[in-house]
Amino acid sequence: MNDLHYMQLALNLAKETQGQTSPNPVVGAVLVKNNQIIGLGTHLKAGEAHAEVIAIDMAKEKSKNATLYVTLEPCSHVGRTQACADYIVQNNIARVVVAMLDPNEKVSGLGIEKIREAGIEVELGL
Repeated sequence: MNDLHYMQLALNLAKETQGQTSPNPVVGAVLVKNNQIIGLGTHLKAGEAHAEVIAIDMAKEKSKNATLYVTLEPCSHVGRTQACADYIVQNNIARVVVAMLDPNEKVSGLGIEKIREAGIEVELGL
């Protein structure tokens, strides 16, 4: 499997929650290690865990050194939920592939910056 395959799966997960996450965007996440899916997540409802957190929590300790595919830049601020960028760093994810920057000025570029500053490889634009 390749990056495009896993990102397509993340996009499909996000699509399934259209209309139920407002005012938040729909987001899908897939966590992969050794070419095996170890976690899946989608943001289900405003105020609940974000897709990245759900995928990492599904994988538990297996998440260390995994690759996370996420449809939208991980958030970098604390609101009703924790900052996903911090959670990614805390769980020792090795690589993050992001489909697009978050257009929200509270996030735009800051989530990726925080992850990169922690030494995690980030690829943007898939």
